[in-house]
Order: sequence, then C-alpha cells, then structure tokens
Amino acid sequence: MRNKKKNSFLMNSSTELLYNYITAPVKLSEWFADNVISIGNRYIFTWYNYDETCFLIKKKPYQYVRYKWEQDVDNKYYFEFFIKKNNLTKNVYLKITDFAIKSEIKKSKMWWKNRIKKLKNITKV
Repeated sequence: MRNKKKNSFLMNSSTELLYNYITAPVKLSEWFADNVISIGNRYIFTWYNYDETCFLIKKKPYQYVRYKWEQDVDNKYYFEFFIKKNNLTKNVYLKITDFAIKSEIKKSKMWWKNRIKKLKNITKV
C-alpha cells in the first residue's frame, strides 16, 4: 500500500511558463526525465534507458495536470502538479501530490526536491 504525500515548492516563474514545464514533453525532458515523448494522452518517460509509461488523465490549463502510471491504471494512485498563485503576495507555488510506500517516502521526497531544484534553475524569471 502506498501513502499519499504532498509537497509544495515556492517557484520563481509565471504560471504560464510553469504549466508548459509540467505538460510539454520537450520541457519535461529538461528537468523531470532524460527524455519524454507523448502520443495523445500517453507519455513515455525515460530515465537511464528505462521507459515508464503514464497517461495524462486530467488537466486544467495553467492550473494543474494529473498523470497516472500505466501500472496504476486500475487503482487510485496518480501524480499531480498543481500551480497555485497567491493573489496577495503574487508568489507562485508548485504543489505535487504523489504516492509512495512508507519505506520509500524519504527517498521520494529527496528525488522531488532534486527535480524541483533543477526546474527552479531553468524557470527563473
């Protein structure tokens, strides 16, 4: 069984730019995976010559996108990027929802932290 976990990261970019980096295969290839291709709503992520397939199952332009790994099609697990802009401070946050087994939560958190660090360097405005 996997546990739902949420992380929130303050970003230095616009919601429009950030949305492109969480949806466009060429942009996902810059920070999330070594390579990303899409065929319709099917995305193939490559890490170290190993492919993982997922499906884009839900999106709202400039707000969020939800993916589901191929092996999780028949269950409740997914990963989601949600963009939230604070209207008062104008800060933009990227909120990530993911699922991990208890023994891998720390490792998963570190993985996301490293990915987001790379994304922040790319999307500085």
